[in-house]
Amino acid sequence: MNCAITPESFKSTSDSSTMSEETSFVDLFPDNPNFSYVKKLSDAKFPVYLVSYNRTGHYYAMKIFPWEDEAPTPFFTNEVRFSQFQHPNIVNIVHYDFEQDTSSAAKATKISYLLMEYAKYGDFFDVIISYKIPFNEMLVRTYFHQLIEGVETLHSQGAAHLDLKLENLLMDENYCLKIADFDLSYIYGDGKVKTRGTKNFRAPEMYNGTCTNPKAADVYSAGIILFLFKTEGLVPYKEDDNENEGEPKSLDMDVMMKTDPKKFWEKHAEFLGKKVSFFSEDFKSLFMRMTKPRPEERPTIAQIKSSRWYNKEVYSEEGLHAYMSEKFARA
Repeated sequence: MNCAITPESFKSTSDSSTMSEETSFVDLFPDNPNFSYVKKLSDAKFPVYLVSYNRTGHYYAMKIFPWEDEAPTPFFTNEVRFSQFQHPNIVNIVHYDFEQDTSSAAKATKISYLLMEYAKYGDFFDVIISYKIPFNEMLVRTYFHQLIEGVETLHSQGAAHLDLKLENLLMDENYCLKIADFDLSYIYGDGKVKTRGTKNFRAPEMYNGTCTNPKAADVYSAGIILFLFKTEGLVPYKEDDNENEGEPKSLDMDVMMKTDPKKFWEKHAEFLGKKVSFFSEDFKSLFMRMTKPRPEERPTIAQIKSSRWYNKEVYSEEGLHAYMSEKFARA
């Protein structure tokens, strides 16, 4: 069973601009003197456009939220709260508007929008799967550090992302990781968790709808991302593989991960065409701890940062820029 992720099965976005996309944006902003359309960045539930601010020529990403029942959608009002979080590894929301009059298909309507810093190199799905940038051990650790630093900032201020995945990690012009997309995120005091996360990245309690510790759920998802960084796109297991592919339970990687870890690591090394030693003992220990089925058994961010694997060598800012610019030049 090969657990490699593919663009066809895991992502649906648009990276190229067309006349119809430009017309759609102009329809939304028929008389807006501030922004010029450049291209469409994402065809997700809430589309994201690359726009240029006319006064300075600076590029921004604009995320559009149609109104619901004559009011801003709760997805917008939830995400806009995260404009307060300022950190090098969290995407910066530089401006937002609760109410913008538009005309779409000759019909007057209202939208809300967020204006965010533009991540030049897209998301980490593209970096790993589309551009196929090779991730050596030091690069894995460098970006994992950046992910954990961003998550730590959220957790320290009473928030949790709850949908950490490759598509929600962006890369800016300096090759720095940025956590993005907070429309389903959680701030302590909200009460009920509003999302069940994304298949193959979410903690068990997320898809079961029983999450009471959002921070621990983020740790689980970060563990899955760590594995994807290390394997350059091989997921540790796929949800519903038995149902979808008719595989016997004994070959289910999720079960194997919990009941026969030795075989789990051997199988993944085999999938990658590597020796089992490709996964160091320190790496395996950290991953297995972060993906414990029981939330209370997972490490805290502080414990992750004190682990042996985490505290080995990382790229300097200059070293990271040199490595990534050379790899993108060849992509």
